[in-house]
Amino acid sequence: MIKKILIAVDGSRHSNSSVRYGAEIAKALGAEVLLYHVVKPYSLPDSLKAFAKSEHMATFDPELLRKGAEYLLSGARDEARKAGLKDVKIETEEGPIARSIIDRAKSFKADMIVIGSRGMGDLEGMLRGGVSHRVETLAKCPVLVVK
Repeated sequence: MIKKILIAVDGSRHSNSSVRYGAEIAKALGAEVLLYHVVKPYSLPDSLKAFAKSEHMATFDPELLRKGAEYLLSGARDEARKAGLKDVKIETEEGPIARSIIDRAKSFKADMIVIGSRGMGDLEGMLRGGVSHRVETLAKCPVLVVK
């Protein structure tokens, strides 16, 4: 029986579809939902931070990333509520994306992970295999990959 569903959210078109599919499944089964977003850590060495500051160059602002994640998850929660879910949890974390999804699914005791087939990935994801593929490979529970 599926009682808990973790839905990975990154704001991509496929991720938005995964929210809708996951919410419909959760509604039909009466399952608990966790919408989960992982921020890939961006860190610059102190010397580069100092250089960027001296040249008035923009760098990655962790607070901006946090606010962006909150906005993204808020929209995903609204979408899940449109599907009829009342109690939807949201969480964000910084870390390696696929591993963080797997670890959180385990600690949440998810019976299913729902994830978009293509996300907002980078060239590395295209060359080494995307996040959804790594999640499928590493997960101990069923994974629904949505296009």
